[in-house]
Amino acid sequence: MKEWQTFVRRFSDMKEGKRELFIKDLSPGKTKYNTKHVYATVAKSKRTLKNPDTLWIRGESGEKALTPWYLVIEKELEEFIPGRPWEDLLEVMAKREMKKG
Repeated sequence: MKEWQTFVRRFSDMKEGKRELFIKDLSPGKTKYNTKHVYATVAKSKRTLKNPDTLWIRGESGEKALTPWYLVIEKELEEFIPGRPWEDLLEVMAKREMKKG
């Protein structure tokens, strides 16, 4: 089981189910902090997922949630999201999520 982390504005922004996320690898070694853009199934309980990885949630200021979430990576996505360099990544992702319906 691997450990990952992702960032949200507020902890309440994280929802269970299928999500598009940028996650950072927390494994020791050369790949530590490498980022992946993924489509994953996310849950508060590991019992609801088959062979999940641990997902730590951090707020906008870096504060770590007290308990982990869990995820199963369904698909790795493109490395970058189209946009302007000064745009806020979390806002761009929220807009994309709204368009999906």
